[in-house]
Amino acid sequence: MRIIAGEEVQKTYKGVIEFELRDRAGRLIRRWCEPNIVKIFAKEILSHRMFHSKVWDPNGGTGSGAWVASDVDPTGEFAAKYILLGASFDADGVPLDTNDPRFYTMDPITNKPVPVRLDVGADNDGGLINPIPLSDPFRPLKKIENIGFEASYQPSSVPLLQDDVRAMNNIVLLETTVRTDEYNGFVSGSSGSATSSPGSDYFTITEVALAAGIEIDFLPRCEITPEELFLQGVGGVLAGNAIPATATGTDTITLDSDPSVIKEGDQIKIVEAGGSAGEGSSGELGQVSPFYLVIAKQPSGSDVQLDRVPVNSSNVPLTGSVGVFRSTLRLFSHRILSTPVRKSNDVELLIRWRVIYA
Repeated sequence: MRIIAGEEVQKTYKGVIEFELRDRAGRLIRRWCEPNIVKIFAKEILSHRMFHSKVWDPNGGTGSGAWVASDVDPTGEFAAKYILLGASFDADGVPLDTNDPRFYTMDPITNKPVPVRLDVGADNDGGLINPIPLSDPFRPLKKIENIGFEASYQPSSVPLLQDDVRAMNNIVLLETTVRTDEYNGFVSGSSGSATSSPGSDYFTITEVALAAGIEIDFLPRCEITPEELFLQGVGGVLAGNAIPATATGTDTITLDSDPSVIKEGDQIKIVEAGGSAGEGSSGELGQVSPFYLVIAKQPSGSDVQLDRVPVNSSNVPLTGSVGVFRSTLRLFSHRILSTPVRKSNDVELLIRWRVIYA
């Protein structure tokens, strides 16, 4: 925040999410907008996107200076590439609509369901509350299919601008379409189904998220969540086996192999030794949250200092052999929809995500 001429100027990143629901013939059924809520992770992503992929070396080239690689790729895993979807359903795959306390609560004044207030961690390790499991090998998750920019008009007398009205290309538009054969519930045999278990032929989509991460093309069939899909294990392989490590009972763990995969500033997940990306809570050693931030690590070293001591739910520090994954999924924004959207093979859903860089 800056104070200019006695005024408070808050730097914000906001916008709207626009949805269009269309039938199989492409006819518009409904169009509506939801406010865009930007998570704290947006600051991390933007900090990795604002600089050039090179730095100026005064002694480079022939000695007169040259641009050289900065060792950080701002167009890599920190660029928004995906729009993730979550839904309201029970253990049998039956949609719950607004009768799901994870997403909705009853307003005592209007007596209508309203979205719950999101905290910094949501309910699923900082990701979606209830992500739709992924199983389609050709479309493991929705990718951004169109990127563009739009102009907004800044009024006169706005601090830091000239005293006239002018247009600025400060709105980025990210768009994707959930087609008729995608995300259609838990019915056995449907093209967009997420499991072979019977349940329903539609999902009630309740949440959307704008996400950054490593670029993924096609993957083998993987009935896991997006958070698990983006975990890097041995050799840097996505959704593979955990990197073997040793917990010391302090805020430092030691990697027993693959020391170059984990870097300072990464978020890691600690699981049981020999664990895999899709095991879930049974392999998380009883931790309240298995995710930690790496605050210090030498590039070629094996010791990793974390933001806190890894402990189980009884507050007993972890010791001995464990497994480690590097998390490469970062949510830019996360929104619970005011009203769930019923997605079946009779409709397609177009999602336009506008972020205003104010």
